[in-house]
Parts: sequence; C-alpha cells; structure tokens
Amino acid sequence: MDSRISSASVAQQPIAMRAPSTVASNTAPAELKIPKAEIKVDTETLKKNLEVAINHINEMMRDGGRNLSFAIDPSRKGQPVVIVRKEDTGEVIRQIPNPEVLKVAHSIDALKGLLMNKQI
Repeated sequence: MDSRISSASVAQQPIAMRAPSTVASNTAPAELKIPKAEIKVDTETLKKNLEVAINHINEMMRDGGRNLSFAIDPSRKGQPVVIVRKEDTGEVIRQIPNPEVLKVAHSIDALKGLLMNKQI
C-alpha cells in the first residue's frame, strides 16, 4: 500500500482539512504594539489657574456694574465647585457642576465597593 499522497489529491481537499502552512502568508494581519499614552496632570496648577480666572472674572463683574460674584466652594476638597451668586441677596444663580451631577458622582463612589474588591 502506498502511503504517499499526491499533490493533486491535496489540492482537491477543502482548506480546513489541509495541514497548516509553515510559510507565513502576506495576508495575515500584523500585530501592532501601540504604546499607551502617559497623561500627566498637575492638579495644583489647574486649581491655581481656576482661582486666578475666578478672581479676574469677579474684577470684571465689579468694574462692569454687575451684581454677580463667582467663588469656589471650599467644602469640596476633591473637586472644584464654582458657585455664581447675586452679591446683594446671596442667592445662588448657578452652580457648576450642578447639584444633581454631584449626587450622581457620590452615588457612583458609594457603589465602587460593591463592584470591586480592590483598586489596582
């Protein structure tokens, strides 16, 4: 019995039955290794820039005769909250981010312990 296989019989076999080729084909997708971007943020500089901008806006509001003042909420240490008030009544006109967004953010922080056991 002849155990040799002719090339004609191999060519007639479906592709799935053929032995894998040892020669790399040109159609195979090449893996690209893209390095992760390193983003460095200096939060102290950002806070100082925000304070300078708020002071500048307050000066412009006073010089323009507007009755508004901008301030950063000092009770929020982790994130800045800008509050716009009427100077004469103290009424809050606008808060950035608004209170609803802050509530959602606190809810997400509370759920972190339920979703993950440890921080990597």
